[in-house]
Amino acid sequence: DFFVSGVQESGEDILPGNPANTGGAGNNRDVDDDYYFSGSYNTVVDGGDYTPVGEVEANESYYDRALTNGDPNMRWHFNVPKSVGPNDAFTFTVDFYNLSESDPASESSYDLTFFVDGKQIGEMQPHSEADFSAAQSWEFTVDDLGGTAELGAGFDHYVEVRSTPTGSSRWASLDYARVDVIPGANQDLIITELSVDPDNDNVTFSFQAKVGLIYAVDRSTTLRSSGEPGGWLEINDSLVAQSEIQSFTDPGAAADNAKFFYRVRVAEE
Repeated sequence: DFFVSGVQESGEDILPGNPANTGGAGNNRDVDDDYYFSGSYNTVVDGGDYTPVGEVEANESYYDRALTNGDPNMRWHFNVPKSVGPNDAFTFTVDFYNLSESDPASESSYDLTFFVDGKQIGEMQPHSEADFSAAQSWEFTVDDLGGTAELGAGFDHYVEVRSTPTGSSRWASLDYARVDVIPGANQDLIITELSVDPDNDNVTFSFQAKVGLIYAVDRSTTLRSSGEPGGWLEINDSLVAQSEIQSFTDPGAAADNAKFFYRVRVAEE
Protein backbone atom coordinates (compact mmCIF):
# COMPACT_ATOMS: atom_id res chain seq x y z
CA ASP A 1 0.00 0.00 0.00
CA PHE A 2 1.08 3.58 -0.58
CA PHE A 3 -0.54 6.99 -0.66
CA VAL A 4 -0.78 9.66 -3.34
CA SER A 5 -2.33 13.11 -3.38
CA GLY A 6 -5.71 13.82 -4.94
CA VAL A 7 -5.90 16.83 -7.24
CA GLN A 8 -9.06 18.51 -8.51
CA GLU A 9 -10.02 16.93 -11.82
CA SER A 10 -9.54 18.99 -14.99
CA GLY A 11 -11.92 17.39 -17.50
CA GLU A 12 -12.13 14.18 -19.49
CA ASP A 13 -8.86 13.06 -21.11
CA ILE A 14 -7.93 10.55 -23.78
CA LEU A 15 -5.18 7.94 -23.67
CA PRO A 16 -2.33 7.80 -22.87
CA GLY A 17 -2.16 10.65 -20.36
CA ASN A 18 1.03 12.03 -18.81
CA PRO A 19 2.89 10.17 -16.05
CA ALA A 20 4.84 13.32 -15.13
CA ASN A 21 1.89 15.34 -13.78
CA THR A 22 2.89 17.82 -11.09
CA GLY A 23 -0.38 18.39 -9.24
CA GLY A 24 -1.07 21.94 -8.19
CA ALA A 25 -4.23 23.93 -7.60
CA GLY A 26 -6.60 26.25 -9.41
CA ASN A 27 -6.21 26.82 -13.13
CA ASN A 28 -2.55 25.75 -12.93
CA ARG A 29 -3.32 22.24 -11.70
CA ASP A 30 -1.78 19.39 -13.68
CA VAL A 31 -3.57 16.03 -13.52
CA ASP A 32 -5.36 13.70 -15.93
CA ASP A 33 -7.45 10.51 -16.04
CA ASP A 34 -4.40 8.21 -16.33
CA TYR A 35 -2.44 7.16 -13.27
CA TYR A 36 0.86 5.32 -13.91
CA PHE A 37 2.78 2.94 -11.70
CA SER A 38 6.51 2.77 -12.37
CA GLY A 39 7.29 0.51 -15.30
CA SER A 40 7.90 0.29 -19.01
CA TYR A 41 5.07 1.15 -21.40
CA ASN A 42 6.09 0.58 -25.01
CA THR A 43 3.40 -1.72 -26.42
CA VAL A 44 -0.29 -0.88 -26.88
CA VAL A 45 -2.43 -3.90 -25.95
CA ASP A 46 -5.99 -2.60 -26.33
CA GLY A 47 -5.92 -2.23 -30.11
CA GLY A 48 -5.84 1.57 -29.87
CA ASP A 49 -3.76 3.97 -31.97
CA TYR A 50 -2.23 6.11 -29.21
CA THR A 51 1.52 6.34 -28.60
CA PRO A 52 2.49 4.74 -25.27
CA VAL A 53 4.47 6.82 -22.79
CA GLY A 54 7.61 4.65 -22.58
CA GLU A 55 9.61 4.43 -19.34
CA VAL A 56 8.07 5.61 -16.07
CA GLU A 57 10.75 5.78 -13.39
CA ALA A 58 8.50 6.24 -10.36
CA ASN A 59 4.87 5.89 -9.32
CA GLU A 60 2.91 9.05 -9.96
CA SER A 61 2.44 11.30 -6.94
CA TYR A 62 -0.97 12.68 -7.96
CA TYR A 63 -4.29 11.31 -9.13
CA ASP A 64 -7.70 12.54 -10.28
CA ARG A 65 -9.48 12.93 -6.95
CA ALA A 66 -13.10 12.41 -8.01
CA LEU A 67 -15.58 11.31 -10.62
CA THR A 68 -17.65 14.22 -11.92
CA ASN A 69 -20.23 14.66 -14.65
CA GLY A 70 -17.59 16.39 -16.78
CA ASP A 71 -14.76 13.99 -15.88
CA PRO A 72 -16.40 10.57 -15.61
CA ASN A 73 -13.52 8.11 -16.09
CA MET A 74 -10.37 6.94 -14.27
CA ARG A 75 -7.58 4.67 -15.54
CA TRP A 76 -4.66 2.97 -13.79
CA HIS A 77 -1.67 1.71 -15.84
CA PHE A 78 0.67 -1.09 -14.77
CA ASN A 79 2.94 -3.90 -15.95
CA VAL A 80 1.91 -7.42 -14.91
CA PRO A 81 4.82 -9.23 -13.19
CA LYS A 82 6.11 -12.40 -14.83
CA SER A 83 5.68 -14.09 -11.47
CA VAL A 84 1.92 -14.13 -12.09
CA GLY A 85 0.79 -17.64 -13.01
CA PRO A 86 -1.54 -18.59 -15.87
CA ASN A 87 -4.23 -19.70 -13.41
CA ASP A 88 -4.04 -16.63 -11.18
CA ALA A 89 -6.96 -14.21 -11.01
CA PHE A 90 -7.34 -10.61 -9.88
CA THR A 91 -9.85 -8.57 -7.93
CA PHE A 92 -10.04 -4.84 -8.58
CA THR A 93 -11.71 -2.84 -5.82
CA VAL A 94 -12.55 0.85 -5.85
CA ASP A 95 -14.17 2.87 -3.09
CA PHE A 96 -15.70 6.33 -3.23
CA TYR A 97 -16.42 7.87 0.15
CA ASN A 98 -19.06 10.48 -0.69
CA LEU A 99 -21.69 11.51 -3.21
CA SER A 100 -22.47 15.17 -3.78
CA GLU A 101 -25.95 16.03 -5.10
CA SER A 102 -27.52 19.24 -6.30
CA ASP A 103 -30.88 18.02 -4.96
CA PRO A 104 -30.57 16.02 -1.71
CA ALA A 105 -34.18 14.90 -2.06
CA SER A 106 -33.46 12.98 -5.27
CA GLU A 107 -32.18 9.42 -5.46
CA SER A 108 -28.72 9.70 -6.96
CA SER A 109 -25.76 7.49 -7.81
CA TYR A 110 -22.87 6.94 -10.16
CA ASP A 111 -23.34 3.76 -12.19
CA LEU A 112 -19.86 2.24 -12.55
CA THR A 113 -18.61 -0.07 -15.29
CA PHE A 114 -15.20 -1.72 -15.28
CA PHE A 115 -12.82 -2.26 -18.21
CA VAL A 116 -9.54 -4.15 -18.63
CA ASP A 117 -7.44 -3.04 -21.60
CA GLY A 118 -10.51 -1.44 -23.15
CA LYS A 119 -12.86 -4.45 -22.75
CA GLN A 120 -15.76 -4.39 -20.29
CA ILE A 121 -15.57 -6.96 -17.52
CA GLY A 122 -18.61 -7.89 -15.46
CA GLU A 123 -21.75 -5.88 -14.90
CA MET A 124 -22.50 -2.32 -13.84
CA GLN A 125 -22.31 -1.63 -10.10
CA PRO A 126 -23.75 1.53 -8.52
CA HIS A 127 -22.09 3.85 -6.04
CA SER A 128 -25.24 5.17 -4.42
CA GLU A 129 -26.35 7.28 -1.51
CA ALA A 130 -28.14 4.20 -0.19
CA ASP A 131 -24.83 2.63 0.88
CA PHE A 132 -21.78 4.88 0.99
CA SER A 133 -19.77 2.22 2.80
CA ALA A 134 -20.01 -0.34 -0.03
CA ALA A 135 -16.95 -0.66 -2.24
CA GLN A 136 -17.25 -2.00 -5.79
CA SER A 137 -15.22 -5.01 -6.95
CA TRP A 138 -14.76 -6.92 -10.19
CA GLU A 139 -12.75 -10.05 -10.93
CA PHE A 140 -10.64 -10.66 -14.03
CA THR A 141 -8.04 -13.15 -15.21
CA VAL A 142 -4.65 -13.40 -16.92
CA ASP A 143 -6.53 -14.15 -20.16
CA ASP A 144 -8.25 -10.75 -19.89
CA LEU A 145 -4.72 -9.27 -19.92
CA GLY A 146 -3.71 -11.03 -23.10
CA GLY A 147 -2.44 -14.22 -21.46
CA THR A 148 1.04 -15.14 -20.32
CA ALA A 149 2.56 -13.74 -23.53
CA GLU A 150 1.85 -10.20 -22.27
CA LEU A 151 3.38 -10.45 -18.81
CA GLY A 152 6.39 -8.38 -17.84
CA ALA A 153 7.75 -5.01 -18.83
CA GLY A 154 6.69 -3.16 -21.97
CA PHE A 155 2.97 -3.91 -22.12
CA ASP A 156 0.66 -0.96 -21.40
CA HIS A 157 -2.02 -2.73 -19.39
CA TYR A 158 -4.65 -0.63 -17.67
CA VAL A 159 -7.90 -0.95 -15.80
CA GLU A 160 -10.59 1.70 -16.11
CA VAL A 161 -13.70 2.77 -14.26
CA ARG A 162 -16.30 4.61 -16.32
CA SER A 163 -19.24 6.30 -14.65
CA THR A 164 -22.71 7.53 -15.56
CA PRO A 165 -24.46 9.92 -13.14
CA THR A 166 -28.07 9.35 -12.12
CA GLY A 167 -30.43 11.67 -10.29
CA SER A 168 -28.70 14.92 -9.32
CA SER A 169 -25.18 13.53 -8.75
CA ARG A 170 -22.37 16.08 -9.05
CA TRP A 171 -19.26 14.23 -7.88
CA ALA A 172 -17.96 11.22 -5.92
CA SER A 173 -14.56 11.42 -4.24
CA LEU A 174 -12.11 8.52 -4.52
CA ASP A 175 -10.93 6.91 -1.29
CA TYR A 176 -8.80 4.10 -2.72
CA ALA A 177 -8.29 1.70 -5.60
CA ARG A 178 -6.66 -1.71 -5.17
CA VAL A 179 -5.80 -4.85 -7.14
CA ASP A 180 -5.45 -8.15 -5.28
CA VAL A 181 -3.90 -11.24 -6.85
CA ILE A 182 -5.75 -14.49 -6.20
CA PRO A 183 -3.31 -17.40 -6.61
CA GLY A 184 -4.70 -19.98 -8.99
CA ALA A 185 -5.01 -23.61 -8.21
CA ASN A 186 -1.93 -25.61 -9.12
CA GLN A 187 -3.94 -27.51 -11.65
CA ASP A 188 -2.43 -30.79 -12.83
CA LEU A 189 -2.26 -31.14 -16.58
CA ILE A 190 -4.27 -34.19 -17.61
CA ILE A 191 -2.47 -36.69 -19.85
CA THR A 192 -4.74 -38.70 -22.16
CA GLU A 193 -4.50 -41.27 -24.96
CA LEU A 194 -1.07 -42.70 -24.13
CA SER A 195 0.09 -45.35 -26.59
CA VAL A 196 3.20 -47.36 -27.46
CA ASP A 197 4.18 -48.10 -31.03
CA PRO A 198 5.39 -51.74 -31.07
CA ASP A 199 7.44 -51.17 -34.21
CA ASN A 200 9.75 -48.51 -32.75
CA ASP A 201 8.90 -48.34 -29.00
CA ASN A 202 7.88 -44.69 -29.31
CA VAL A 203 5.58 -43.50 -26.54
CA THR A 204 2.96 -40.94 -27.60
CA PHE A 205 0.45 -39.16 -25.42
CA SER A 206 -1.79 -36.10 -25.48
CA PHE A 207 -2.56 -33.50 -22.84
CA GLN A 208 -4.88 -30.54 -22.37
CA ALA A 209 -3.00 -27.34 -23.17
CA LYS A 210 -3.35 -23.66 -23.89
CA VAL A 211 -2.33 -22.66 -27.40
CA GLY A 212 0.95 -20.74 -27.43
CA LEU A 213 1.98 -21.67 -23.90
CA ILE A 214 5.34 -23.42 -23.43
CA TYR A 215 5.38 -26.73 -21.55
CA ALA A 216 8.02 -29.05 -20.13
CA VAL A 217 7.77 -32.85 -20.13
CA ASP A 218 9.35 -35.08 -17.47
CA ARG A 219 9.74 -38.88 -17.51
CA SER A 220 10.36 -41.35 -14.67
CA THR A 221 10.47 -45.13 -14.26
CA THR A 222 10.27 -45.13 -10.44
CA LEU A 223 8.42 -41.90 -9.48
CA ARG A 224 11.44 -40.96 -7.39
CA SER A 225 12.80 -37.43 -7.10
CA SER A 226 15.07 -35.95 -9.75
CA GLY A 227 18.63 -37.23 -9.42
CA GLU A 228 17.64 -40.58 -7.93
CA PRO A 229 17.73 -43.84 -9.93
CA GLY A 230 14.78 -43.79 -12.31
CA GLY A 231 13.72 -40.41 -10.92
CA TRP A 232 12.07 -37.57 -12.79
CA LEU A 233 14.10 -36.47 -15.80
CA GLU A 234 13.23 -33.46 -17.94
CA ILE A 235 13.14 -34.61 -21.56
CA ASN A 236 11.69 -31.49 -23.19
CA ASP A 237 11.65 -27.95 -21.83
CA SER A 238 10.28 -26.00 -24.79
CA LEU A 239 7.18 -27.70 -26.14
CA VAL A 240 4.97 -24.95 -27.59
CA ALA A 241 1.31 -25.96 -27.62
CA GLN A 242 -0.17 -25.79 -31.10
CA SER A 243 -3.69 -26.87 -30.08
CA GLU A 244 -5.85 -27.33 -27.00
CA ILE A 245 -5.14 -31.07 -27.13
CA GLN A 246 -1.39 -31.22 -27.64
CA SER A 247 0.43 -34.45 -28.53
CA PHE A 248 3.98 -35.43 -27.60
CA THR A 249 6.16 -38.36 -28.69
CA ASP A 250 9.07 -39.75 -26.66
CA PRO A 251 11.15 -41.72 -29.22
CA GLY A 252 12.11 -45.24 -28.19
CA ALA A 253 11.17 -44.69 -24.56
CA ALA A 254 9.56 -48.11 -24.14
CA ALA A 255 12.53 -50.10 -25.43
CA ASP A 256 14.18 -50.88 -22.11
CA ASN A 257 11.44 -49.93 -19.65
CA ALA A 258 8.72 -52.20 -18.34
CA LYS A 259 6.97 -49.18 -16.87
CA PHE A 260 7.27 -45.45 -17.27
CA PHE A 261 5.55 -42.33 -16.01
CA TYR A 262 5.15 -38.85 -17.49
CA ARG A 263 4.19 -35.47 -16.17
CA VAL A 264 3.63 -32.19 -18.01
CA ARG A 265 4.04 -28.75 -16.50
CA VAL A 266 4.20 -25.12 -17.61
CA ALA A 267 7.84 -24.42 -18.45
CA GLU A 268 9.81 -22.15 -16.17
CA GLU A 269 10.97 -18.91 -17.76
